[in-house]
Amino acid sequence: MSNSEDKAKIRCSNYAMKKAYKHWANNDNDTALKYCSLAIKINPQNAAAYALRGSMYNYKDWHKRAFRDLNKALSLGLNDEDVYFELGYAHLLCEEYSEAVNNFSNALTLNPNSFILWFFRGCTFDDMDLYDKAIPDLTIALSLNRNDTNTLERLSNAYLSRGNRYLKAGKNLEAIDDFTNATESVDFIVKAYEGRAAAYTNLGRVDEATADIAKAKYIREEEEHSKMNSHG
Repeated sequence: MSNSEDKAKIRCSNYAMKKAYKHWANNDNDTALKYCSLAIKINPQNAAAYALRGSMYNYKDWHKRAFRDLNKALSLGLNDEDVYFELGYAHLLCEEYSEAVNNFSNALTLNPNSFILWFFRGCTFDDMDLYDKAIPDLTIALSLNRNDTNTLERLSNAYLSRGNRYLKAGKNLEAIDDFTNATESVDFIVKAYEGRAAAYTNLGRVDEATADIAKAKYIREEEEHSKMNSHG
């Protein structure tokens, strides 16, 4: 094949990709997929076509196809944070946590200021019960987007879970610190107060334990009252 023919194939493949990106931007993923496949058929070395098609396969929950295309994009030299993120996300949904962490970590080397990457790696660590790693990641994510309630909830869950682990291990002071941090989220505030009360009790700090038990009881009663009113 001549050099001019190679260049022509590359141009035609890239033109198909322009069409793919246009349809993708308009949420017409089925047509975008067809243009990606066309671009790959014309030029099997088009890394961007594999990357976009892999991303759309992810969106459709076709993760095995996504793995194939995204890894192909990487093998063709596309060292891109979005490709690593999509791979990490696919592995996370498949509960392949170690692979997810590796890909999110690769993406973070390319963009250490990405909220979404810190968040998802932190969530993965949380799902793995690796709270000592989840908490720093989610803390960074929250610092990058202080208004994201999902991050706050995930971080509070990690603090609560680690606090319970400390409590069982007899590390009451560490448990108190974690339960205190867990009170930042309304979803975990009752369990956090109850856990902290248990740690205070273990330390003989009865007044503080009693205060936390009262807070937990008050909040639970208010929640139950609110539910009754909403159904009434």
